[in-house]
Amino acid sequence: MTKGYDIRAWQPGDEQAILDLFQASFGRTLSREFWDWRFLGHPAGEPLVMLAWQGDRLAAHYGASQAPLWVEGQRVPAALSMTTMTHPDDRGLGLVEAVGEALYESLAAQGYGAVWGFPNAMINATRRRKLAWVPVDDVVTMTVDVARARGALADSAIRVEKVDRIDERFAALQKVLSRADGIEGIRDLATLQWRVDDNPVNTYTRYITPDGDGIGGYAITKTFGDQAVDVVDLRAVDDAHVTALLGAVLSDAKSASISQLNSWCLRMDPARTAVERFGFHAAAPVTYFAGRTFDGSVRGFSDARCWRLNMLDSDLY
Repeated sequence: MTKGYDIRAWQPGDEQAILDLFQASFGRTLSREFWDWRFLGHPAGEPLVMLAWQGDRLAAHYGASQAPLWVEGQRVPAALSMTTMTHPDDRGLGLVEAVGEALYESLAAQGYGAVWGFPNAMINATRRRKLAWVPVDDVVTMTVDVARARGALADSAIRVEKVDRIDERFAALQKVLSRADGIEGIRDLATLQWRVDDNPVNTYTRYITPDGDGIGGYAITKTFGDQAVDVVDLRAVDDAHVTALLGAVLSDAKSASISQLNSWCLRMDPARTAVERFGFHAAAPVTYFAGRTFDGSVRGFSDARCWRLNMLDSDLY
């Protein structure tokens, strides 16, 4: 089905052809600045992109971003599945499956443990049928109306501050909180600074609860339109710190006339009880979470109870 197409990995100089294919596929522009940040700028390594060419014309693309996982206390190389696209003139030929399998073979050969991501409704079933993805969970959005949030639960004895940039205290907290049997995205200093401080599209607010030389917790937020705030990352040593951080976010939301707070918090997340007591409840939208492993280094991959996820793990927030 793919006869006449040359499938190969990304090479420097392919960027403009990729941007042109994005425009042809989706009818909108992908900026070179964003592409460079997402694929070239990740501190874990170079782009993970497979391409199908017909001569000098780019016909199909499967891109993944570096996305290492913290698995049972060990760092495991992994990839976040990103953009799949085929030129309108080349659809129906199985090119996405061909470049996908070629990318996965390359990842496995390089020692990557898994590819994971958040497929939309259009491609979720396709990846399961044609690229051997397995479902992990359906991630609900946790949401609360600002007017109904229980801000009075916040412990005033826990001080909350804002900081302008990510520092080493954020990364140190992950080491404290990581579960011996858990799986989560890497939050080392370089990765968090790249994802939050260097983001060319989104502007984030960083809340912390200082605790000696470290922090007892942090929350990272961004606005969503003019009526909502997304709590894209929330980590804390206990429920009191979770509640104090959410109380600070709530106070700022009220001052800005924001009507809604949103977040992700899986059912087995240690913070789930505190988040619900604050007033958050499960609602739409629901995000599919799935992936594929290549070896045995990510034990429990398909068990949602092992995972800890926040919006920051997705490329959309």
